[in-house]
Amino acid sequence: MTHPAAVIAQLAIPATLDSRDPAAADFIAAGRLLNEHMLELWGNTDFHDTPQTQLAGFRTTPVRRRLLFAARSGDEILGLATLSLPLTDNTHSALVNVVVAPQARRMGLGSRLYAAAEQAAAADGRRTILGETDHPAPEGTAAGAAVRPKSGTGAIPSDAAAAFAQARGFGLEQVERISLLELADAAVGQETLDAAVAAAGAGYGLEFWRGPCPEDLVDAYAQLRKKMSTDAPLAGLDLEEEQWDAARVRETERKALEMDAEVLVSVVRHLSSGQLVGHTVLMVFNANPAVAFQDDTLVLREHRGNRLGMLLKAANLVRLHQELPEAARVWTWNAAENGYMLSINDRLGFLPVGWSGEWQKLLPAV
Repeated sequence: MTHPAAVIAQLAIPATLDSRDPAAADFIAAGRLLNEHMLELWGNTDFHDTPQTQLAGFRTTPVRRRLLFAARSGDEILGLATLSLPLTDNTHSALVNVVVAPQARRMGLGSRLYAAAEQAAAADGRRTILGETDHPAPEGTAAGAAVRPKSGTGAIPSDAAAAFAQARGFGLEQVERISLLELADAAVGQETLDAAVAAAGAGYGLEFWRGPCPEDLVDAYAQLRKKMSTDAPLAGLDLEEEQWDAARVRETERKALEMDAEVLVSVVRHLSSGQLVGHTVLMVFNANPAVAFQDDTLVLREHRGNRLGMLLKAANLVRLHQELPEAARVWTWNAAENGYMLSINDRLGFLPVGWSGEWQKLLPAV
């Protein structure tokens, strides 16, 4: 079945959300569809973004360009494909996401939207297309028929999202466990932090910032972000080391500010050398202050085995409570094969709530 009245076209990213901008109404409608999809998927508004946050996220930066394709019938937007194009590293790759409104499914719109995004990626010289699918699972297990990755561990349910990816020629490369921490029930507080400090020993010290990285730390922090891009398990994903420097750190901070997000960072310093050897990041959007998102957590290889991962995460969760007391829960994603980080999360009280599939498609050489 097809929807012949629907037209696939690229949407302009508006300069502002002012109603006088002809692209603003379409962009707001597109953002509403993305929010409705996440509500349908997860049954809550934890992933709801305001139009301003969405607009800031779609603006081109020196690091990334994003394109938005819509399937529309008259004034109604029935589906979307988003395309993210790295500009400073991994310029061989693109990340695509396809969403179709419930009333317009099984009409071929998803296939047409994906085809438009892939064509744009190929025209830009991208040879690897990446995609992500989320699979909520109340008990944290991929029950029933499952799809297993070619190179990682774990499994995701063999559902409609997985079938769509497979039909487009994608292969599952990695599975991530999605976990949720209800802070009221968490086994984390000053006592947990004090125990982690004692376990790490006197050779390490904690430092913290909210918002911009201190100027005297920005170069060292950039190197930690760079290492994070390859030290985390990647399974068979065709990804290269990201290029980070002080300018990229500042650009990331500017984008967070434009998205109205609070960023909390804890780092650990090796006291005898003065080197920063680990970091962790939490992000909270001011429009949804009850929800925090766990971003990077990294300890340099040569300093592992000192329980610094627990130290960093416990410290940042204590700071989260002090700095942003409205925060009630924390979401995090971890590769299924990352047993060390999963064990830390389990001890802190995170519970598995689903799985994320990391998909990859290699385009034929031109």
